[in-house]
Amino acid sequence: MNNDMFSRRKFLGLTAVAAGSLVTKTIWLQPDPLWAMPQAVAPSDRVRFGIIGIGMQGSGLLTNAIELPGIECVAACDLYDGRHTLSKEIVNNPSLPTTRRYQELLANKDIDCLIAAVPDHWHKQIVVDAVSAGKDIYCEKPMSHTAAEGIEMADAAKKTGRIVQIGSQRVSSVICAKAKELVAKGALGDLMLVEGSLGRNDPTGA
Repeated sequence: MNNDMFSRRKFLGLTAVAAGSLVTKTIWLQPDPLWAMPQAVAPSDRVRFGIIGIGMQGSGLLTNAIELPGIECVAACDLYDGRHTLSKEIVNNPSLPTTRRYQELLANKDIDCLIAAVPDHWHKQIVVDAVSAGKDIYCEKPMSHTAAEGIEMADAAKKTGRIVQIGSQRVSSVICAKAKELVAKGALGDLMLVEGSLGRNDPTGA
């Protein structure tokens, strides 16, 4: 377990205890997620993936993916040589195959599935090409650059029977799920106003 995982888990544990000492009704979230529970996986059951795009989002996805039990990154694709180096550093494998052409990952029979973290206008083409090549794929949000492209992607997934997952922290987070549950139960009373903001005015953001 790396220091980042430990610090996050320790922080959540400590804050849960502190909150419990301050309020009479404590809200408990689910226990440690699957990736926090190391377990032995037979070599025949290992999932081998390739990643397309190792930028700001992709490098984080790669870092998290290789922490899952039974998961192995076997190839990486990006247009920039520096990100080839970065992918090798993240997986701690100087021999990790890298390329600028994602089609090479589609043709690789050792790859079971793909992660795609590329600019929006490439989502449709890569997803359609991936499922057509018999690969399951996780693609970053938003699903598509246009609504019409989204329909093409959905049709391709249905036609091939491959798994397509579109990333969205807001619908995958246990915290957001708990918040939805509390609102639905009326735990917050009558909801009259919701205000939200998202600021990414920094050197690396959007």
